[in-house]
Parts: sequence; structure tokens; C-alpha cells
Amino acid sequence: MQYPLVSAIVLCYNHARFVIECLESVKAQNYPNLELIVNDDASRDDSAVVIQAWLSKNNIPHRFVRQETNQGICRSANQTMSLARGKYISGIAADDVWLPGKLLTQVELMERLPEKYGVVYSDALQMDEEGKILERKFIEVHRHFEVKPEGNIHTILWEGNFIPAMTTLVRKACTDKVGGYDESLYVEDWDMWLRISRFFEFAYSDKISAKYRLVSTSMVRSNLGTVLDAMCQVCLKHLKGGSLEGEARRAAVSQLQSKAMLGFQCRSPGHKRNLLQALRYRASVGTAAGCIFAWCGFRYGRYERARAIFRGRRST
Repeated sequence: MQYPLVSAIVLCYNHARFVIECLESVKAQNYPNLELIVNDDASRDDSAVVIQAWLSKNNIPHRFVRQETNQGICRSANQTMSLARGKYISGIAADDVWLPGKLLTQVELMERLPEKYGVVYSDALQMDEEGKILERKFIEVHRHFEVKPEGNIHTILWEGNFIPAMTTLVRKACTDKVGGYDESLYVEDWDMWLRISRFFEFAYSDKISAKYRLVSTSMVRSNLGTVLDAMCQVCLKHLKGGSLEGEARRAAVSQLQSKAMLGFQCRSPGHKRNLLQALRYRASVGTAAGCIFAWCGFRYGRYERARAIFRGRRST
């Protein structure tokens, strides 16, 4: 086969201790038609120096974008993707690692599939900060599937994101169609997969293609409340856009209610507003009660106790 150009995008922020391992895993792909684009988002450690030294020693076609001020994940990703010339784009955070053969396997798969397939993904191993492989793989931590979803997975994605972004190979036509990452959002991947899945199908490769590093300072671990608010924001964005119908719309509303209630539980910054919005899209006793308790300043535990009392009375 002829090997189409693949744009490998590495995004780095304060990953000086991991970035060489990541870059070496890109180099080890030995894919014959590869361009490497690295973006350092104004790291406060010496990531940029480490990256520049590695690039100088390795003969790989590359571009190095060195931001002077921090742009955030979405803006950095968009700026970097705008430089991509490949038929396919594959991105990875600098603390993660690709496994050998990732690009070749996925390109060969995509080249055999019709163009309605826009993304191929696989499962990923999980590792700790020191690189020790953990027992559970990425997808099973997020969702349980007897068979990994393929084809039109739009509604399935509304039930929760499970795509390991570092394992994906994306047809550039997808981002040309739906645009880049939404820079107003705090969580970027879920919104992107939802938008792409409206127009393109997804393929699953059973070859594990990456290692995902669990870092104690990661956004999800340190800012759960903000992440829940951001997931509500994604739901509201798509619901207000008016493009959701039937099962997908019902799943989006259900996600909004669920994440709003979880936000109430951990007292996220926007939990009151999110509960009110959830109530507007689907009136339910539970959401209405949660909304009242939250806006009255009561904590989630008090709401749970009241609900238990109510259920006990109903059962008698």
C-alpha cells in the first residue's frame, strides 16, 4: 500500500519527566510517512528545553510550537492541528505513550474502510506515574461492553465517554467538517467525539495501542466538580443546538440530570444552575427536590435523608 501522511501531534504542559518517553514512542512507530508536531504550552518546568534537545538529536520531520503564554488544552490543540498536513491526525499528551505498530495498524485498517469511517480507536493500558502497568484497562474503567462499539456510536457516546483519545487515528476530513475543539469547554474530547459521530462512523481495533498515565495532578482528579460542570455544559450546548432527536436527545437529558446531581453531591461551582437547567429539560420529582434543596443552601446529605424518609413512607 501507499502510506498516506500522518500528522502526529504531541501536546505538552509541565511534562518534562515524561516527554522523552512519549517522543521515543512516536519515533519507534517507524511509520514511513510521518510528520511530528509538538506543542509546549508555556510549561513552567524545563519541558521546552528537553523537547528541543530531543528534536535536535533525532532526524524526524517536525515542527515545534513553543507557546510564550499558557493557552490551555483546546486552544493549543487547535493551533497545532491547523499546522497538520496529513490525511490522518493522531494526538497524544506528552505523559502518555504509544505502543509499537500503533500508526501502521490503524492506517491499514482505515485505508480498507469506506470514507464514512472517520475515527479508529482501541483500548489502552493504564499506568501509574512511575510507569507501572495497572490491572484495569482504560475502557473498562469508564464503561462495560461485551463487544466494543463500532459504526454509528453517537447515542452510545451520550451515555458517557469511553474513547481513549491517545489511541485514536482521526481522518482529517472529520475536523474539516465539524471544526476544532470548542475552546469554551473545560473538557474537550467528549464534545469532539459527539460532533464527529453525528457525521462519521467509528471503527474499533482490538490491538491495544497506547499506555495512559494516571497522574495525581490530572484535571479529573484535582477538579472533579469543575469537570462535572463542564460535562453539563457539553450537554446543554448540544441540547440548545437543536440537533438532537429521539434516543440521543433522551440520553443527553439523562446525562445532564445525572451530572448535575453528582455536582450537587460534591458541591461543584455550578451545581445550582445545572440542576435548574436539568429540571427545565425534564421535570422529575428527584431533580425538582434536588434543585430546591440546593438553592436553599442544603447539602446533598440532607437531600438524601429526606428522600429516604419519603421512600419509607411511600412503601408503607
